[in-house]
Amino acid sequence: MAARKFITFPDQTDMPHTADVVIIGGGPAGTAALWAIERYAPGTRAVLIEKSDRLGAGSSTASLENYRSCWPTVCLARQMTRSIDIYHHADDYLGEGARQAIALKQQGYLFCAFTEKQAEGLRDDVRHLHSIGLPHIEYLDASEVRYRFGPISRNIVAAKFDPVAGWLDSNALIHAYARSTNSAQIILNVPEVHLQTEQDHIAAVQIPGWRIATRQVIIAAGASSRAIGKTAGVDIPVMLRPRQSFTTGWRHADFPEGSPMLIGAHPYPHVRPEAQSGAIFGWEYNWHNKRVKTGGNETTRVDALDDPVEPVGQLKDPRFPSITLMLLAKQFGHSDGQGFADSRYLRGISHNIGYYVQRDETAAWVTNPDGSIQPYDSERAIIDAHPAVEGLYLSVGHVGHGIMSSAAAAEILACKLFGLPLKDPSFADFGIGVNWVEHDKNAL
Repeated sequence: MAARKFITFPDQTDMPHTADVVIIGGGPAGTAALWAIERYAPGTRAVLIEKSDRLGAGSSTASLENYRSCWPTVCLARQMTRSIDIYHHADDYLGEGARQAIALKQQGYLFCAFTEKQAEGLRDDVRHLHSIGLPHIEYLDASEVRYRFGPISRNIVAAKFDPVAGWLDSNALIHAYARSTNSAQIILNVPEVHLQTEQDHIAAVQIPGWRIATRQVIIAAGASSRAIGKTAGVDIPVMLRPRQSFTTGWRHADFPEGSPMLIGAHPYPHVRPEAQSGAIFGWEYNWHNKRVKTGGNETTRVDALDDPVEPVGQLKDPRFPSITLMLLAKQFGHSDGQGFADSRYLRGISHNIGYYVQRDETAAWVTNPDGSIQPYDSERAIIDAHPAVEGLYLSVGHVGHGIMSSAAAAEILACKLFGLPLKDPSFADFGIGVNWVEHDKNAL
């Protein structure tokens, strides 16, 4: 009799004693790794371990579930292009019915300019994007924006449009990845994971009351990745910042269901239609120097976290929805009761929070002309073998775009795992030791 695919720990029936590879993390990065491993090496005995009682329970719950192709960094642009191609042909890659299940909506991203200076910035962006092989990205003047997008665009003087971009059902995508292999087992509700090493080589994964012998481990555990790495004696160079979004059940008539994702000017408030009558919102929220509880009654001032604060809900800023709407209303020129200044947007909202996980200052820095080192906020994930422990692989630091990049990221990881050449030379830039890549900053 075949072993059960899904196991709820601590039910030890059918628990594996050994595995070819163990994946830690049941979000898009971890489940996509299952899919890619099966494609590259069918029959590989893979085990995925997830701390929650369901897949996709981490920061994906706060995601806008979007994808786009217009990235100024070459490795990111090619990674996203590959992922999007897989999503557009989901039945071929993920199984029959996958395209319908993930509910892909290709309605575009509209980056908006409200001043001539901002418009010139978008013109420069489009010229650069064309130069790195993205000729489909369009620069639109005010008349073209109004012609295509109607009343919502009245205050926009120019825009950059990515017609390939859109959004999908991330939960359906995660489960499509999980269904794609018959060789894997998925263990849910595992509260703790410890890695065991022998002579700087992965030897086993220890969970409460059970040991799985393996020579290969993939850490794809989002905010928990750094803590898991420490159990193997390594420090994974990532940091955490809270990410927030909120969903409304109401949407203004000037922003119809078929509209694109709207992205304003700095600090980039953004919104897209959600379901039939709602909308989902976010912005590049600056979390620096907020006071949080890190243990007992203590509070500390922080810029970013090494380890997650639990529960993450305590980090919610209750002002976030109203600030987001205020930013959009100001940029789009809406007065009280108009557009994004309509109070109906604040009725019955669902306010979500998770973590951005990104490279820390030891893995993202540039050398200044005077020779000094300057850290920067990188958009690149780390998808690589860890140099200190043989058999340890990472798919971490996806900076809030783990859903859109998951398919290509998993292929990169599979190539690393099986010693195969990368599909694109630029994918080497996701290496743990690559501290800087051109245009890898402020990618929105």
